[in-house]
Amino acid sequence: MKDINEVLCKKELDLQQLQRDVEALRIAARLLSEEADAAIVYAARAAVPVSSYAPPPPRPAPTLPANDPGLGAPWDAAAKKFP
Repeated sequence: MKDINEVLCKKELDLQQLQRDVEALRIAARLLSEEADAAIVYAARAAVPVSSYAPPPPRPAPTLPANDPGLGAPWDAAAKKFP
């Protein structure tokens, strides 16, 4: 038959080892969780364009009627005539 003190001492050592293992697993789980959160944030940032600036679309050229003596006419025809 085993000595009760020996068995008790062995169980206490086993318990301490299990407590250290559980604490190590908690730390590892926390680190992995932080890495996963960081990866999610990084992926979200990578999906957003670096610059949200988009140049405005080009303006269409103004169109004038064919019989308008404005910009399409020669200088003499478009100039004001003084009496």
